[in-house]
Amino acid sequence: MKTLTFGLALAMLATQTLAQQTLSLASPIPDGAETRFCYYKGLAYSPDSFIVIFGDNTVTETINTREERLLRCVSNDKGNMHWKPQSTFQVGR
Repeated sequence: MKTLTFGLALAMLATQTLAQQTLSLASPIPDGAETRFCYYKGLAYSPDSFIVIFGDNTVTETINTREERLLRCVSNDKGNMHWKPQSTFQVGR
């Protein structure tokens, strides 16, 4: 009975190890995706998509502005997609 239990435990461990190896080799991003989409914070955006990024731009203790950047998903010369700045807004506080 001990041999059967030990053999079953080894078989389950081997199956689990194989499944973990398969998952570690699997990529969440398909091959060639960089030529079809732009990525930001884990999301894929199609060509000509726009996003707005907000952030604080603190230059000195006396100057503190809020910066907003408008980015567009475009293709470069090699065919890869990337974000291209369209405009930047600075709003003083």
